[in-house]
Amino acid sequence: MGHVDVSHVHHLLPDGTVLLYDVSFRVGDGSKTALLGANGAGKTTLLRLVAGDDTPAEGTVVSSGGVGVMRQFIGTVRDGTTVRSLLTSLAPPLVRRAAEALAAAEQQVGARGGERAQLRYAQAIADWGDAGGWEAETLWETCCREALRLPFSQAATRPVATLSGGEQKRLALEALLRGPDVVLLLD
Repeated sequence: MGHVDVSHVHHLLPDGTVLLYDVSFRVGDGSKTALLGANGAGKTTLLRLVAGDDTPAEGTVVSSGGVGVMRQFIGTVRDGTTVRSLLTSLAPPLVRRAAEALAAAEQQVGARGGERAQLRYAQAIADWGDAGGWEAETLWETCCREALRLPFSQAATRPVATLSGGEQKRLALEALLRGPDVVLLLD
C-alpha cells in the first residue's frame, strides 16, 4: 500500500487566477477517501497534481506505493485498445514497464526468431515475474470474471470498444479498487 501527502499546494490558471490555495491533506495507507466539491472548484486539477500529470505552482505532492488513476473519459474508449492493454495501463508503473518490455520481446521472437531474440524474451518473462506480472494477471482474472463474466484468457485480446461504457468503467474500477495502490478516481 502507500499514501499521498499534499502540503501547501497552490495552483494558478493560465490567466493567473488562483484555483487552489494552500491545500494540504494526507490519504493514509489503506484508506478509502472521496473528494467532493462544486463544479469548477478544482477537484480534477487537484487529482491531476496528485497523479503527477501537472506540477503545483507551490507546495509539494509526495506519494509512496502507487497511484491508480481512472481517467475521466473511461467508458468512451473506441480505439484499438484491448482488455489486456487497458488493465496494464491501470497497473503499477513497474508492471506496466515489464508488460511493455515483454510485448516488445514477443514481437522480436515472432518477427526474427534467433537465439538473441529468444534470450531477450526469456529475460522479459523473468522480469515480468519479478515485477509482479503474474500476480497482476491473477488480479485481472478476478476483475474480468467480476466485471465481464469472462475469464481473463477469453477477455484479454478483446477490443475494449466492444464493451459497453458501463463494462469499461466496471472493469477499470475492479482493477483499481482490488489493486495494491492508492486509488484516485477522476470523474
